[in-house]
Amino acid sequence: MTLKPYLAFPLVLALAVSCGQPSRRNVECLGSLETSAKQTTVKTLSGPVAGYVDDGVFIYKGIPYAKAERFAPAVDPDPWTDVRPCRAYGPTAPAPARAGWWSDDQAFTMHWDDGFHDEDCLRVNVWTGGINDGKKRPVMVWLHGGGFREGSGQELISYDGTNLARDHGVVVVSLNHRLNVLGFLDLSAFGARYAYSGNLGMLDIVKALEWVRDNIANFGGDPSNVTIFGQSGGGGKVSTLMAMPSAKGLFCKAIVESGSITHLLSPKYSRRIGAATVANLGLTPTRIEEIASVPYDRLLAAYDAAMKKVGEEAREDGAFPTNLLDAILFGQVPVVDGEIIPSQPGTAEALALSKDVPVIIGTVYHEFTRDQEDPIFKPLALQQAQDRTSAGCAPVYMYQFTWESPVLDGALGSTHCIEIPFVFDNVLLHRTFTGGGDEAVELGHRVSRLWTSFAKTGKPEAEGMPGWEAWPAVLKIDTRSVLEK
Repeated sequence: MTLKPYLAFPLVLALAVSCGQPSRRNVECLGSLETSAKQTTVKTLSGPVAGYVDDGVFIYKGIPYAKAERFAPAVDPDPWTDVRPCRAYGPTAPAPARAGWWSDDQAFTMHWDDGFHDEDCLRVNVWTGGINDGKKRPVMVWLHGGGFREGSGQELISYDGTNLARDHGVVVVSLNHRLNVLGFLDLSAFGARYAYSGNLGMLDIVKALEWVRDNIANFGGDPSNVTIFGQSGGGGKVSTLMAMPSAKGLFCKAIVESGSITHLLSPKYSRRIGAATVANLGLTPTRIEEIASVPYDRLLAAYDAAMKKVGEEAREDGAFPTNLLDAILFGQVPVVDGEIIPSQPGTAEALALSKDVPVIIGTVYHEFTRDQEDPIFKPLALQQAQDRTSAGCAPVYMYQFTWESPVLDGALGSTHCIEIPFVFDNVLLHRTFTGGGDEAVELGHRVSRLWTSFAKTGKPEAEGMPGWEAWPAVLKIDTRSVLEK
């Protein structure tokens, strides 16, 4: 498979607008911006926060949902008594430099905002149509892409929840959590303190979902009606959460966009990576506590070298994954440790945990190549749908997004991430990726209605779209969508 330079997005990448119509605002018809703490203060269990109101939508950014020491599970944040301003995105998880920064085409189309990195990154962002009003709006919690290695809740302008909150009546939450070596380095062989270190990034997400459960009512949301949704690595996180006992009951619906994952790391290899990382740092078991003060860049380099070494060992053992995506992600995914994640996501035991959760699963037509149909994610999506259906789980709604972007003379096609602006009803906001245009904007209205109706009722429906039946039917999403049975 040959990838054109402007299409070779890293595979662990997550990778408004005329008056009178939803999501089609221009500067002349934007509403007022209200920044008064008095008008926007909401109480959380940790303390009061103040946001701002943009054209009728209450927005809060960078709210701490937890704190954590290196390689230790997150705990509740330190409480505060004064009103905490939460109007700007907080720190994002440390991550390696994004390769796409050096590609003009990618940097232009994706329009990344990678914020500023800090290990104290456990933050949530909230968009809602009302606060302290007793209303019970459906809640949609977005999990960002970037594999389990990079990304943030703000990395794409498409992630902005304003239009979904204002025009579709849902509360949108996005979040940051620990990634790569800080979120998934398995040091469990070095003592009880590190027992859960191989799954800390996922435990952070569970902690964020607990924050939603405990606080979202004051933001106008219904804690009993939470949908988790994510794309690419975010879809992998959704898939993993459905296999985690600690996440059970924290959400009732799920959406996996180009991120179905069926195979996580085994302790045999995750512990090898942990041991090799420690050795690469020149540490010994008796000095393991010194890892807490190793500079991040040095820590990441040791981790990357360890994954390469252990990957070669897995090949020699005949245990290296044959699926392309699993092979690319080898070593930097959660670990099936028998406790936090008891079993692989596709097993009967794991499926039983989310048996009552209806799921939307899908892919886009080209993903990382303009010349072929979706060779990387589609097989895993079909496998996940089959596994859940065979296990008698709640309905699975399968889609394939086939709309092609006109940007860069059509070179992108229906590429990885292209559905995100449509899901968030942000087609015009992210027009460097979509090109904008009336047909695309209208498709965005329809797709976002499908997603939000699913969040409201468990059934994806939208005017102008075919009736969406459960798998094995597949909804082909385009300007003229069809249901294939």
